[in-house]
Amino acid sequence: MSLIIKNALIHSKNKTSINSVFISNGKIKKIIKANSTEKIKADKILDAKNKLLLPGGIDSHVHFREPGMEFKGNWKSESRAAAAGGITTVIDMPNNIPSTTTAKNLDKKRKIAGKNSLVNFGFHFGAEKGKLNEINKAKNFAGIKVFMGSSTGNMLLEEEKELEKVFKIAKKKNKIAVLHAEDEKIIKQNTENAKQKNWNNIKYHNKIRSTKAEVEAIKKALKIRKKVGNKIHFLHVSTKKGLQEIINAKKKGKGKISCEVCPHHLFLNEKDLKKLKNFGKMNPPLRTKKDNDFLWKNLLNGKIDFVSTDHAPHLKKEKQKKFFDAPSGVTGTETVYPLLLDQAGKKKMKMQRLTEVLCEKPAEIYGIKNKGKIQKGFDADLVLVDLNKKWIIKNSLIHSKCNWTPFNGIKLQGKIASTIIDGKIVFNKGKFNNKFRGKEIEFQKT
Repeated sequence: MSLIIKNALIHSKNKTSINSVFISNGKIKKIIKANSTEKIKADKILDAKNKLLLPGGIDSHVHFREPGMEFKGNWKSESRAAAAGGITTVIDMPNNIPSTTTAKNLDKKRKIAGKNSLVNFGFHFGAEKGKLNEINKAKNFAGIKVFMGSSTGNMLLEEEKELEKVFKIAKKKNKIAVLHAEDEKIIKQNTENAKQKNWNNIKYHNKIRSTKAEVEAIKKALKIRKKVGNKIHFLHVSTKKGLQEIINAKKKGKGKISCEVCPHHLFLNEKDLKKLKNFGKMNPPLRTKKDNDFLWKNLLNGKIDFVSTDHAPHLKKEKQKKFFDAPSGVTGTETVYPLLLDQAGKKKMKMQRLTEVLCEKPAEIYGIKNKGKIQKGFDADLVLVDLNKKWIIKNSLIHSKCNWTPFNGIKLQGKIASTIIDGKIVFNKGKFNNKFRGKEIEFQKT
């Protein structure tokens, strides 16, 4: 199967020019300049009509819920949401039911994804007390997920000795330890205090899972990493103080420390909770406008490595419970690319930086070969974007099973028109190619 995407705007080295891309057997074979007289035949032609062609997004932090919580979301529904949002590869987290903390459970999950996912996929493996030897049995995973603060499942590892064990395994296997860095003891103490004071309201979430909880967990992880010498990656950094600790450590970390930020910590803050209520409840919580600004500054200057979503769907009826009973987590995989495109269109973010943080850097840090760039020999995972299209994010447009988004009502310019995976058009003009199935990606040594 071959495909030519003609009349596409392609951005390279701060220049945008109209070119065509020839794709065969899922690979980019040639980029043909507009003035070329070369004639190439293909099985199919897609006329981009001067739309912008970009690499497919890589969302390296998603919770697609299957197995175990299919009532919230599953590989079919959430991968469709990803494809509609220009995400062509996802890496799923291990806190399913049962948790992906054994090689057997990982194999079961990869079979489910293989049958149902519309996008390419990979997995993180979970570190669970008493099952750390399973990490050595598991094959082809991105990182070893460590929960330093409690979440779904039985993967809490808060003691320094336990963390050191995982870090040593990560170093031996040449894998990244990916960290949910919130200090469990601080969270527990703050939760008890909140319940005594009857703080059963979302406005206190930032006090319960406090800035101090993030900072102290980051410090603990950095201290152990310095001793062990392994690679670590901080997930969903949310505070100025926490990020500053990471930035300082990076200077001496010799490329072994990385971090990410999520769109909700860039575009939303605690003032939005009046409107969002529990639909703005996630871990770590929404912070202040000052935290937003510091995160943006360091995303643009390269000190934050990339953007991922922590996409974690819950049903509306779950979110409508009282604060203490409502689960934490929001959707994001369908809206992250459009949100960043809007920033690029407003000249608040360079297009080159957008493709770095959403495509190139996740591929580089997790060792995903031949993805993240429009380049000869790379996989033909691409998105066509209509930069002139103005639209409003609405709950009714969301393809996730839960049918809501914390970004409901935000006006944007720039919309995903088509998503191409492995050289096949899987999403075009609002319709899906439901016969297509994504492939499991292979992780190289980093």
